[in-house]
Amino acid sequence: MSEIKESMLSKLMTKESKEPNSWTSELLKSVNVLNLSNLTPQNFVKCKSMTRDVLANRLCEALKLIDGCQKKIVELKNSYDQLDEASLITFDENIKMVKELQKVKGEAATEVVDLQREVVTLQRDLLAEKDRQLTELRTSVVESVQTTVKEGFKSYSDVLKESCKAPSSKLQTELKTVVKSVVEEEDRSRSFMLFGLKEETEEDISGKVCDVLFQLNLKPKVDVCRIGSGVQSTSKDSANKPRPVKVTVASSAIVKEVLSRAKHLKNCSGFKGVYISPDRSIEQRAEHRKLVLELKQRLLDQPDKRHFIRGNTVVSTEKDV
Repeated sequence: MSEIKESMLSKLMTKESKEPNSWTSELLKSVNVLNLSNLTPQNFVKCKSMTRDVLANRLCEALKLIDGCQKKIVELKNSYDQLDEASLITFDENIKMVKELQKVKGEAATEVVDLQREVVTLQRDLLAEKDRQLTELRTSVVESVQTTVKEGFKSYSDVLKESCKAPSSKLQTELKTVVKSVVEEEDRSRSFMLFGLKEETEEDISGKVCDVLFQLNLKPKVDVCRIGSGVQSTSKDSANKPRPVKVTVASSAIVKEVLSRAKHLKNCSGFKGVYISPDRSIEQRAEHRKLVLELKQRLLDQPDKRHFIRGNTVVSTEKDV
């Protein structure tokens, strides 16, 4: 603002001082004086051209110039006062703006602190949820192992009781059967079956299974193989059904999680024909086929209701309106 004032004053002074300078130069020239600082009254006395009339005219011109300069000084003062008032207004606006910026800065700092607190709270909740899930997983694994061991010992105890009077060879055979059954049951508890997964001559079956599990937001380490011999579905012959895939994971808890999310596959593009089921024994598959037949019959007999298999039972409920 001070630079603007000085610039305007300089322009006004330059503009208004041309006339007095011209008059002064003419006067000095008429009395043969080069500089105004060297001018004395004797210069006018010695100059023959400076008559009384000429001096009177010069005096009148000087008075007019003085009056004009005074008016210009007043004008300059008024202009300066206006500039000073404008600078004060601008200064007040700047002060107000600075205060508003400081207020905004304070509010932003408060919001940042609040957000940091929310992040800390969310992190604490996330850690608590992870601990809860780990506890549930640990409990599930322990319960599964305990159940398997109890069933194995119970079967072994039953075999011993029934075979006390049997020949030793029969006892050994039944004992081997019980042990094999326990091992197979433990193996099935860590496995599940995939049906409807497209089969090709040369395929990355592990990658396909991982793609299916990714749709369920799961990424477990898997060991996979197709059940049956030979490739039954190729790009040229798509009429044959693809062989089922057996998937083995690290624990039965992972299998339970996969089965609980399997129903979401029907909503995934490209996987509507793929479905997941438990790895059942021969006896369990026979029981499940009976349940499926019963389910189909109920669908025919009671089409106005909703039917589904839960556990080892066919359940019927009223359809949602």
